[in-house]
Amino acid sequence: MDTDALRARAVELGVQTSYHDVGGGLHHADDHVLDVVVQILEADRAHATATSRVAPALHLAAHGPIPVSARVTDASIDIEGRPVPLVVQHGDSGDVLLLPDDLPHGCHVVEFDAADGPGETVVVASPATMPRDARFAGQGSLFVPTYALWEHDRPLPSFGHLHELARSLRAAGVGVVSTLPLYATFLDDPFDPSPYSPVSRLHWNELYLDDDGLPDAPVPALGDLVDWHTLGRRRRDQLIEAAKQIGPDLQDRLTAFVTAHPDVGAYARFRAGRDAGGDPIVEQSHVLAQYLADQQLSAIGADPDAAALALDLPIGSNPAGYEVWADPSMFATDVSVGAPPDAFFADGQNWGFPPPLPAAMHASGHRLWRRLIERVGRHADVLRIDHAMAIERLWWVPDGCSADRGVYVHYPREEILAVIAASAAAAGVTIVGEDLGTVPTEVSEAFDRWDVLGMYEEQFHLDDDPLPHIPARTVAGIRTHDMEPIAELVATTDTSGYRDRLGAAHGCTIDARWDDVVDQMLVRLAASDAYLVSADLDDLVGETRPHNLPGRVVPGLWARRLDRPTSETLDDPDVRRRLSILGRTTP
Repeated sequence: MDTDALRARAVELGVQTSYHDVGGGLHHADDHVLDVVVQILEADRAHATATSRVAPALHLAAHGPIPVSARVTDASIDIEGRPVPLVVQHGDSGDVLLLPDDLPHGCHVVEFDAADGPGETVVVASPATMPRDARFAGQGSLFVPTYALWEHDRPLPSFGHLHELARSLRAAGVGVVSTLPLYATFLDDPFDPSPYSPVSRLHWNELYLDDDGLPDAPVPALGDLVDWHTLGRRRRDQLIEAAKQIGPDLQDRLTAFVTAHPDVGAYARFRAGRDAGGDPIVEQSHVLAQYLADQQLSAIGADPDAAALALDLPIGSNPAGYEVWADPSMFATDVSVGAPPDAFFADGQNWGFPPPLPAAMHASGHRLWRRLIERVGRHADVLRIDHAMAIERLWWVPDGCSADRGVYVHYPREEILAVIAASAAAAGVTIVGEDLGTVPTEVSEAFDRWDVLGMYEEQFHLDDDPLPHIPARTVAGIRTHDMEPIAELVATTDTSGYRDRLGAAHGCTIDARWDDVVDQMLVRLAASDAYLVSADLDDLVGETRPHNLPGRVVPGLWARRLDRPTSETLDDPDVRRRLSILGRTTP
């Protein structure tokens, strides 16, 4: 295929053959890269259309009845686990399935019997805008990694510590507790404790289980950092021992849990097959871990005296993980997701996980998106979708190519937004889209149409003159977990211009001290119209060490514990005062 024909075909398949960088420079895609990506997308389309269909794989309820190009003898729609018969309107060239007038928000599976055999369609009944819970409007949110939490008598990180933090914050007037992803990670081989490279985005990290109820095990000495290797092995040993002792009552509960959540059984088989040659005790230990995690996370959401839980959804998972194993037809091989060069990463980025295939996603009714939202909605009230631009496009990097030679591949944005909105409405989840950095115009316009909550971080705007307006349709914070802590920033950077502008706005003088700067930042954020105001606990205590250094793998990242027990940290008078500002309870 010559260059012109290759580029024309790439455009037809949704590939962006050129892009503008952050400085406005135009970059054209490499012919070799285009050829690799075009072949993948051609195969994706061919595979998706290989199965003959008489009805669309995905149908938006707002578009009216479902057309079927065959004679239908019987049809029903699944509403909250209950099959509801559908009226079939017969026609000469095909039939039409009439949907109920009172169809609740959600993604509902329609099954029907036609002359050519059974068929299935996913009906998306989405609200007009992205769900947003009025309970959290005007409230504050505190961010703390769960692995950082501890007490003298219980030094290991746990869901129990997260629960106690949620109760303490609610008592302090802060309505939401936010934390890093809590999904399972590889803690042996491959070793990758990053919460943004999980084994699975459908299953929880067993290391966070409470020790209560598990067999006794020595507690290793802990310093400033969580020793993921040691704690991961300890927890595995505990769970395997517990699996050997399961009695009839617990076995019945585990069986019922797997029946209700079949993917838990599949995940357990995957872990046991990969790590232990399919050992049934190891498999049972993984079922037990997910059951206990579900119980302990559910306790947070069910507690009326606990702050609501906000979780993060990574845009991908480890390439050796469960999602690719369980549904390989959904993912492209021989390419990885990343990002083009920018001001921070001159060579671009390769994040290592495979991208989803656009046609396969559509043919499945965006099955993975539906499952991700449903699963997190069992426990969280707020979900931040990391790198929300993925609804529009992802940067594909073919194996063997440097990250700067990738290309953008587009996805069915409006379908994905409708599925997210419908699934979130059914699960009762408020959606936040991480839209920081360079955002395509199409995404900004789509977020406007869908009224999606975005993000605002004050630390990105320290050089803005005058101080920018903080948008109402945002979760507004001081910074993200990927950015430099405020105490370190103030100590190493000239912030005089920002302090002068902020001081003038507040009628005060702000010294070059981290605590003065943080206090006034919180006052500015709390006085804004932002839907939710957020702060990192590190910034309330003057921590200078980062959680993470994007693009770097060095000891100590994703592992740092609080300097003091959680209860002592929250009892500090300055921290309590700052929490009152964050919670917008200070007059």
